[in-house]
Amino acid sequence: MITTSDPTILALDAAGAACSAALWAGGVIASRRWEAMDRGHAEALMPMARDVVTGGGFESLDLVAVSIGPGAYTGLRIAIAAARGLGLALGIPVMGIGSLEVHRHLARNDGVTGPVVVLLETKRADFYIQAFGSDDIPLAEPLVVGAAEVEQKIASLGGATLVGDAVERFVDQATDHHLDQIVRRTQAADAAAVATLAAVAFGELPGADITPPRPMYLRPPDTSPPAADRQRLRG
Repeated sequence: MITTSDPTILALDAAGAACSAALWAGGVIASRRWEAMDRGHAEALMPMARDVVTGGGFESLDLVAVSIGPGAYTGLRIAIAAARGLGLALGIPVMGIGSLEVHRHLARNDGVTGPVVVLLETKRADFYIQAFGSDDIPLAEPLVVGAAEVEQKIASLGGATLVGDAVERFVDQATDHHLDQIVRRTQAADAAAVATLAAVAFGELPGADITPPRPMYLRPPDTSPPAADRQRLRG
């Protein structure tokens, strides 16, 4: 049974192919906005945040929570910057929640049991991956791996439920014919899960011990400094 204190939390998520905001208040998800999108997170996120806090307003918040990836570099920057800005303006802590943990929570909330392998989109040929045991303890650190390594991980577990936003792409690439017997669930991240996980953590961790969120990059982003900046760096 999940137990929490009774904070009011605004949660933001723009780490994948969706944008969402949710408000945790009175021990439940009080309001939520969610929209699938590949781009446009910067324009959509703050209007969603304003929508979900209508009533008590931003001044009623005890905490801002935000997904920290791994995920889309631009979306992560947008959401984390927005969360930090709100935290600074309101004088409240900001908590980061890992996207792999968000997907594990979503799967459990939908009744998935047994080992879970979370596969998230990298927008390349490989995948972000983390495996969790039946007890939800991570079986390894988050990694970036190719389809062959994902197949090896599944085989080593003796089977697992595959969840995340990259599941179908992996299945299309996989060569192991036994994978058609594996339970798989394509799911997009949701700020409601971020809020729920943050409420649990907030009940266990004093506000003063919450460290500012940092994006979880499992490899360098697909960007480079502008030419003028590169020239300055060389100088």
